[in-house]
Amino acid sequence: MMSRFEMIAVAISALLFCGAAMITIPLDQNLEKDGISLPVSEATGVPADVLLLQQTLGAFRGWAIDALWLRALERRDQGALHESMQLASWITKLQPYFPRVWNFQAWMLAFEMALDSRNPEERWIWVREAVDLLRGPALRANPLSGEIHDQLSYLFWFKIGEFRDEAAIYYQARLCERWRQILGDPRGLDATGYLETLRAAAAAPRDPSGLPAEVLEDPALRQLTETLWAQSAPLAVSNPLFAGLSASRRGSIEALLRRRILEHDMNMSVDLMVRISEELGAVDWRTPAAHAVYWGIQGALRGTDAGLSATLNPDTIDEVLIETNVRIGLQQMVARGRALLDDSGKLITILPQPALLPAYERALLVLSGGEGIPDELVWRVVQIISAAIVNSWLQGEEQLARQLLRRHDELISKSDRGADEDLISTVKELVLLTLDEGEELALLTIQIRARAMVARGGGGTALEAVRGEQLADLLERSLPAPQRHEIARIALATALRSPRSGAPLSVKLKIWETLDEKQKQSLDGTTRSLLSIEARRNGREPEHLFPGITSPSEQNSSRESD
Repeated sequence: MMSRFEMIAVAISALLFCGAAMITIPLDQNLEKDGISLPVSEATGVPADVLLLQQTLGAFRGWAIDALWLRALERRDQGALHESMQLASWITKLQPYFPRVWNFQAWMLAFEMALDSRNPEERWIWVREAVDLLRGPALRANPLSGEIHDQLSYLFWFKIGEFRDEAAIYYQARLCERWRQILGDPRGLDATGYLETLRAAAAAPRDPSGLPAEVLEDPALRQLTETLWAQSAPLAVSNPLFAGLSASRRGSIEALLRRRILEHDMNMSVDLMVRISEELGAVDWRTPAAHAVYWGIQGALRGTDAGLSATLNPDTIDEVLIETNVRIGLQQMVARGRALLDDSGKLITILPQPALLPAYERALLVLSGGEGIPDELVWRVVQIISAAIVNSWLQGEEQLARQLLRRHDELISKSDRGADEDLISTVKELVLLTLDEGEELALLTIQIRARAMVARGGGGTALEAVRGEQLADLLERSLPAPQRHEIARIALATALRSPRSGAPLSVKLKIWETLDEKQKQSLDGTTRSLLSIEARRNGREPEHLFPGITSPSEQNSSRESD
């Protein structure tokens, strides 16, 4: 049994422990009152037992969090990614107002866990989870956090929008699919139609009770609308059950559902999306750059004195344009800011969006205090426009290419270009300028030819395939015939080795079908092995899927072993 003295000591310790726990309650309440954070249970869905532990630990909670944080970093460095993630998850439950841990979790998901798989679909699951984590519980708990907004913007323009990850093309296609389900496709080619869609969503009621009488008075329609509105999945828009409705009824319901999806599931401000489209131009929300810009702008606005009540207006636009993530997002939108879909609605590629060029240049002017585009950035702008000219020409958008070319020539002070100058010659000139000093032309044309083959196989447009080959032929005219043959052989291998995200098995099959026996036999062993592996992954025998893939030497070895 404990002595009387020991019992008194334990009782005092317990009282002190409870007192320390009680101190954290008014602190958390003040954070919520000031709009810095949300109630823990509302923000992160923390279980009751964890909430109890938070209060019980009291002043010792900080020590526990520090210990968990150091352990999470240690386990990450040791390669124990899942354990590190679990520790970080515990920290966000104990202290959801710690932005760095949310960012750590998102980084682990998108840049560590995703790379554990070679399957683009599995990678996308991790990347999407990272985005949803930051966009949802992280920002609901820390709505003013610049760190979280920056990380979210970075995920969109770098992880999804760039091509550093071989599955980036797949990520872009899945993002496009997700936002087509939410917003549909805009009328026309430049995405300006999205502004009308967003304005309707911004004007919609916040719940079904605010719908027009013509909807509410129809019991079946009202019940269906309320059911869809209550669903957690953000895919209720454009439901085929609405197909027989009048345009006004359907429009009212879809606007309501869109508002609910954008504000509840995506944690985005419809009003801010409208203002961004009004200020910048034709924003295509099916592209990653659009979301990079959105989260960069929202983060910059949250960092102003107005905080959560800050809005985008003529007085604040320059403050947000100067933000690094916003400028990078605008730069990416100019180069790749407009989705090009096939007849089935599948993303083919992301094209330039020159309508955003004035906004990007405005951001650069703000950066220099209105003194013109900084000299060190002029060449970068020229490079972006040059790439947009080439891509526009490849897709047959010659009028757009010439529009961009005029701005290109203004920036480099070129005034002697004829209005009727052959555009393909200009494209050749621009492509040659991308060669680094000492870099061989063959390395460039191999990539152009490989991309044309992928496009011809269904990984792009038919015109892109024709024009890609036409451009490669023009560039290779000065090369001897043997070198041109070698370029064609390597380009074929490059196309067939393309990641599944950019050239799925169906594309490679179509490429294979166009080859003659000589071309098949010229393929190296590594390319053959990769195609065989991909065939087996799909449950097919390589020789059945790719007739002639077995080299003569392999066939002889097989016969001898028999």
